[in-house]
Amino acid sequence: MLRKNLGIDIGTRQISICSLDDGLLLCEPSVAAIDIDTDEVVAAGDSALRLVETNPTRLRLCWPVWDPIVKSANILSEMLRIFLRRAVGRTMLRPQVMVAIPCDLTEAQTDAVEDAVLAAGASRVHLLEAPLCAALGVGFDFSSPVGQLVVHVGASRTEVAMIFLGEMVTHLTIPVGGTQFDSAIIEHMRKRHGIYIGNRTAEQIKIRIGTVSKSAEEQTLDVKGRCTKTKEGRVVTVSSKEMLGALTEPLTAILDAIISVIEQTGDDMRADIAKTGVMLTGGALLAGMDKFLDEVMGLRVRRAANAETAAVEGAVVALSRL
Repeated sequence: MLRKNLGIDIGTRQISICSLDDGLLLCEPSVAAIDIDTDEVVAAGDSALRLVETNPTRLRLCWPVWDPIVKSANILSEMLRIFLRRAVGRTMLRPQVMVAIPCDLTEAQTDAVEDAVLAAGASRVHLLEAPLCAALGVGFDFSSPVGQLVVHVGASRTEVAMIFLGEMVTHLTIPVGGTQFDSAIIEHMRKRHGIYIGNRTAEQIKIRIGTVSKSAEEQTLDVKGRCTKTKEGRVVTVSSKEMLGALTEPLTAILDAIISVIEQTGDDMRADIAKTGVMLTGGALLAGMDKFLDEVMGLRVRRAANAETAAVEGAVVALSRL
C-alpha cells in the first residue's frame, strides 16, 4: 500500500484536494455545520449547508478559514478530517500533504494551518505560497531563467507575484477578491436601482452577467430585491455593461497591484513580462478579466485553462518534487 501524496488548497470559501495520480479528488465549500449545544462539528462542505438548512435551530454554519484561523483551528482540523476521509477513504498510511497558503499569513497562522492539517490525519505537512503553487499548476518552468508574472484571485484576496527560477522576487497581496466583487455589486444595486440584495443574489449576478470585457456581447438579467424606500419587493433589469462600472473600484485595485509589482522589478524582468505576459489564476476571476487587463495595460494577459484548480494541482506537483 502506497502512501498518498496530496495537494490541498484551503480557500476562504472553498477547499480543494488533489493527488498526482487521480487528479482532483474533492472541491467543496470550506464550511462546517456546528451543533449549537455541544459545539461539535457534525458535517462539512455541501452536506453542512444542506443540514443547516433543514435544522436551523440546532445547527449553525462556521467558515473557519484564514482570518480567524488561530481561534478556529479545532473546527478547521475537524472539517479537514472529514474532507480527507471523503477524498481518500480510510487508510492505514496517513497522507503527506502540501498546502497552498496565502503570502500574507502570520507565523501564528501558518503554525495553526500546519497543526490543523496534522490533527486532521496527515503524516507530514509542507506549506507553499499560493502564487508559486498556481505557477506550477499552469505548467511554468521553474528552471527557465525567465521572469513570469502570476495574478492569483481568490475569494478574499488577490496575490500578484513576479516569479524567477521558482522564487517570488516581488509579490503583493491586497484584500480584494470575489467577496469584494459581490460587495461592489450590492452597493451598485443600492445606489443605481434603489434596491437591497443579498450576497447570494450578488454572486448570481456576477456569475451570469458579471463580465468586465468592453467587447463582450450585452446581456441582461432580471433581479429581485427590496426597495430601499418602501421595503417592498421589486424587480429591476440590469445589464452586463453596468457591471464594468459597478466593479471599477476592485478592478482598479487589482490593476494597481499588478503595476506596482511590475514597477518593483528590474528592467530584464520587465522585458520578460513584455514577452511572456501575465497569467491569471484563481477561483474568483471575473468573466472577461483577461481582456479588460489586456486592453488597459497593453500586455498579453491570459486566463489559465485550469484557473480554479491551478493552485491545488501545483501544490501536489511541488510535493512530488521534494
